[in-house]
Amino acid sequence: MKAIIPVAGIGTRLQPLTNKTPKVLINVAGKPMLFHLIDELIKSGKIGTIILIIGYLGEQIRDAIAKTYGNSNVKFEYAEQKETLGLGHAVYHAKKFVKDEPVLIVLGDTIFEFDLNSVLANEYSAIGVKDVEDTSRFGIVENENGFVKRMIEKPAPGTTNSKAAIAGVYFVKEGQRLFKSVEYLMANDIKTKNEFQLTDALMKLVMDGEKMIVFEIENWFDCGKPETLLSTNSYLLNRDYKAEQQYEFTGTSVYPPVFIGEGVDIKNAHIGPNVTIADGSKVKNSCVTNSIILENAVAENAELDYVVLGAGEHITGIQTNIVKADNIISSF
Repeated sequence: MKAIIPVAGIGTRLQPLTNKTPKVLINVAGKPMLFHLIDELIKSGKIGTIILIIGYLGEQIRDAIAKTYGNSNVKFEYAEQKETLGLGHAVYHAKKFVKDEPVLIVLGDTIFEFDLNSVLANEYSAIGVKDVEDTSRFGIVENENGFVKRMIEKPAPGTTNSKAAIAGVYFVKEGQRLFKSVEYLMANDIKTKNEFQLTDALMKLVMDGEKMIVFEIENWFDCGKPETLLSTNSYLLNRDYKAEQQYEFTGTSVYPPVFIGEGVDIKNAHIGPNVTIADGSKVKNSCVTNSIILENAVAENAELDYVVLGAGEHITGIQTNIVKADNIISSF
């Protein structure tokens, strides 16, 4: 089976962090957010090919995949989306790699917990949902007896009673039928919010007789904003914490859960809880809590709480609720 992962987005809500790094390669709880997803797909044993739809800083994604998964049994293919014309338009770029077969589509900038093998064994196409309060930010599904009745992209207030938000996981029994639905949208210039939406293509499938069930996503983590990036980091660190994992550094107290990468230099510091420190970073005479320090960054004489420090950056002083990257500090 084949999986399609769209990763072409710029990640504007995470700027300046994404000025030089693709959003999906930002380290969350010890590895790029994209790798959490890929590892789950590989672990299922059902996915033979992963098709990545790249765009912004796409070569970095290619290089990272080759370095980490070069010896994997799973094959990786790439298609470039040169214009960001919507999620439906992005997924359509995988057409040349998909025959008349089932496909799994998963968004690359989110992290999920659900029964993947159960979804892949479905008799029908399926779409993952999670109840939300603010329905205007999401595609929303209305269902009848467990089958999709209607999908609305970011509905206006009062236009639906459903709170079931589309959570970014889609299983389509016949991939080529989906691509034909996207072609229909493009041929007739049918756009929502000025984009060719995957929601509209799936709705076209349903209107043409496709039976599509809904399934509940147990946990759904959006990594698209600094605050949700940090909360996801905290959740994953706590979920995967192992008591036998110990870190020892000169004059330093470590309060789990934390992840500390390779080649990290820490002296006279207080680290944790809920902290990721990526490879090659340095922390000296500092207190770091609830934060992410990316590769080769330096925190010195600093007190950091809810901070994302970009790769290669240097920070000092008392800092909270900020992102520092590309020599720019942004508050959140």
